[in-house]
Amino acid sequence: MKKNIFWIFGLLMAVSFTIVSCDETTGIPDPYTDWELRNQAYIDSIAKVAKANPDQWRTIHTFKFDPPLNDLNPDVNDYVYCRILENGTGTVNPLFTDSVATHYRGQLIPLYNGEKVVFDQSFQGELNTNVAEPVVFAVNGVVEGWQTVLQEMVEGDRWEIYIPYRMGYGSYGSGSSIPGYSTLIFDMQLVKIYTNR
Repeated sequence: MKKNIFWIFGLLMAVSFTIVSCDETTGIPDPYTDWELRNQAYIDSIAKVAKANPDQWRTIHTFKFDPPLNDLNPDVNDYVYCRILENGTGTVNPLFTDSVATHYRGQLIPLYNGEKVVFDQSFQGELNTNVAEPVVFAVNGVVEGWQTVLQEMVEGDRWEIYIPYRMGYGSYGSGSSIPGYSTLIFDMQLVKIYTNR
């Protein structure tokens, strides 16, 4: 009997992910239906991929507090997941008080129709470092996920970064382009470190 209940519950969850609600006035599907659940499922799946491929991925715990010792069931929302695209030649990591120059493109998880929503970028099209101008900012002036990752990168590193909502813009989001509970996905290259050491 218990197995049947779990099977029925699983079926109901699967069906709920396939149903897309519509705006009552326009009949257009809402691309952000079940946004919190979809983002949590997405970051859960990324965490599994990162764990299964440690030679291609880095899993970095938030710099704000140490991970629990011998934690057999870590909270995936306390980590940033980084797929290594290119290894840099730098030898030092930026500090929290340093500034950096980066190329980046930020987007949300794919919408129901597969559309990719880019909410911010420093370059257009494919990254061409001969043409693109990097953006300079303070490490301590960006979201927690970026702060965490930047302190682990060296000049030249290019990573695809997956930031859980708690290390991004939280449950409130940012403006009209980033809804609450959004996983942030970045293609980011660290170009230069401007140190205050």
